[in-house]
Amino acid sequence: MIDSFHLHQPESLSDALTLLAEHSQEVKVLAGGSELILLLKMGLLAAKHIINLKKIPDLASLDYESSPRFLHIGPLVTHRALEKSEILHKYFPLLVEMEKQLANVRIRNVGTLAGNLAFAEPHADPGTLLVAYEASVTLTSVDGERTLSLQDFFIDFYETALASNEILSEISIPKPASSSKGAYLRFCPGERPMVGVALLSEWNEEICEKPRLVLGCVGPKPMRALELEDWMTGRSREDIQAEADSLGTKAALSCQPLEDISGSVEYKRQIVKTLVARAILRLTHEGIDHG
Repeated sequence: MIDSFHLHQPESLSDALTLLAEHSQEVKVLAGGSELILLLKMGLLAAKHIINLKKIPDLASLDYESSPRFLHIGPLVTHRALEKSEILHKYFPLLVEMEKQLANVRIRNVGTLAGNLAFAEPHADPGTLLVAYEASVTLTSVDGERTLSLQDFFIDFYETALASNEILSEISIPKPASSSKGAYLRFCPGERPMVGVALLSEWNEEICEKPRLVLGCVGPKPMRALELEDWMTGRSREDIQAEADSLGTKAALSCQPLEDISGSVEYKRQIVKTLVARAILRLTHEGIDHG
């Protein structure tokens, strides 16, 4: 049972921001609602005011900017819309592959990417891949806008840099270089992934450039494996392939998974090792193209 609340349905972003500023700590913002409604029903969240964004049409925009090459995603864009988008199929195929695996069709039809990121659920797919894509978010309040890298947006378990008077108004993703390839692998024995691994890299013929290896679901927020990225930079495909198992082991030791009902720390690290090794082999053999 959800406690009673006052529902606001603004028809412009400025009106929504004014309401958010007025009600401060007593308010929650509703986009898709797949996370918020569940937490309200469970009594894990409470709100005296809910601001429904669904009547603001501009917030459902999904645009590709050709110069500079950026994908801009509004806060009402659902996972299903991303999964079916021709723009994503053409320019961001790895994002499509991730969206196809997320939850189930019912959730993807309702849930939004912005809502997923704003809740900072540690066992989620999008944040892991979008950190590898070097995505950023725009946070808007009555005082103006600010932009943060997604990596800086995530703070801790269920905690972000989003202030109480701000709305996550846009997600921006730079298009990878045409020489880029990528892989996203996950281990999901239940409703949510236990481990996610995202790997993107540019290639200068057979030489690896600008690799981004991100480990998800094994800490408070997605984590870039910077030491491994440094090692891979400037290496040939053959060198990287030969060290896939060793790199998987190093990645497993670098993360801090929690023991829970899904498994022990040692078990989760073994999954990390396996997925990182597989992601490296997939990237260096056939990886998903971004040309």
